[in-house]
Amino acid sequence: MLQAADSPLRRPLGAAARRSLRLHARWIAEAVSPGAHPAAPLTPRRAMTLAAMLPPYAALQATHLAAFALDTVLYPREARTDTGDPLFVLGIPRSGTTFVHRLLAADEGRFTTMRTWEAVLAPSVSERRFWQAAGRADALLGAPGRRLRDALIARLGGNFDAIHETGADAAEEDYLALLPLAGCFIMALAFPDNAALWQLGALDREPDPRTRALLPAAYRRLLQKHRYASGDGRQLLSKNAAFASWAGALAETFPRARFIVCLREPASALSSQISAVEPGRRLFAVDPDRRWLSRRFAEIYAGAYRHLDEQLAAHPDRMVAVDMADLRAAPGPTLKAALAHLDIPVSRPLASAFASADAAAGGDSRHRHDTGPGDAPPLAMLAAMEAAYSRMRSRAARPVHRTENEVS
Repeated sequence: MLQAADSPLRRPLGAAARRSLRLHARWIAEAVSPGAHPAAPLTPRRAMTLAAMLPPYAALQATHLAAFALDTVLYPREARTDTGDPLFVLGIPRSGTTFVHRLLAADEGRFTTMRTWEAVLAPSVSERRFWQAAGRADALLGAPGRRLRDALIARLGGNFDAIHETGADAAEEDYLALLPLAGCFIMALAFPDNAALWQLGALDREPDPRTRALLPAAYRRLLQKHRYASGDGRQLLSKNAAFASWAGALAETFPRARFIVCLREPASALSSQISAVEPGRRLFAVDPDRRWLSRRFAEIYAGAYRHLDEQLAAHPDRMVAVDMADLRAAPGPTLKAALAHLDIPVSRPLASAFASADAAAGGDSRHRHDTGPGDAPPLAMLAAMEAAYSRMRSRAARPVHRTENEVS
């Protein structure tokens, strides 16, 4: 951890913002420059997509950066907000992290978690206050603005709803709030040739120690803003499947945090991921042969299984794994066992949410994977993933049935 007086960790948002401006300029320049783009050839379709999406995207991120600066003037105390003892839901992508997150978010009296509109439109306190005031005014007029917002989010969600339900007020991944700081891995779909974006999916192997320390510190500032804006002292609940390689850094950055790590058998998890990004591949007109993204995600997954295996062994009291097969068969008992391991009591809202999930369990809700020709990872890589998965699975929380002292 950097400790020098001029360390960017003293003002992580400012340092991350300056880094973001440089990186965004590079991504955009590379994307629109003539020449070789192995994973993203500048076809007419891609050129039209970039022309339509980059201006509003850039304007929105610039607004967020300006609002972060405004926060220092209007809300100077938010930088001293205690993050408390957050609960992180992370793990292998496509392993049930959204399901677990939204079940836990049902306890709104205990947990505060970012909603979609907050992560995308209002990562700063200033923006949060603006949109809240606009929402009150909109309600007096019959909520036409709210309907427009919901329609736009539904439109942007598009085909992703079949895999990950999108809604303006739904509990969402707060890594979307890292978009203005160039810290959100999802942008690799738009700029797949850029190594820095793929490195976000392998933070534990980030060669630059400043970047490796800066991004978790900047993320901590975003959670401080969210908790300050909530203003009610509830416990932070964060879900980020993209943070599989961030587990060690988050454990260091948030020493009081606890973690639920979601697992899934490697071959099916990777196949599901390739299928899940297919709408994004088509939208941004990248990877025309459907081979390049598969290789990159296989590398990301291999690193994720290895890193999570290491972190679960290093933090046995703060981290607990749950397997997707157990979540499908018995979600309530599985999560009760996980929460008991972390010494987190099951409240009445959680007990009710778990009971509803148990009643709906057992159906075949799996997404049908639309796989491509290059989806299968090398056998040696898959074997390493399988070995790490088996070790984690052997230590995972198992479904249990408790008959007393269950609800607190």
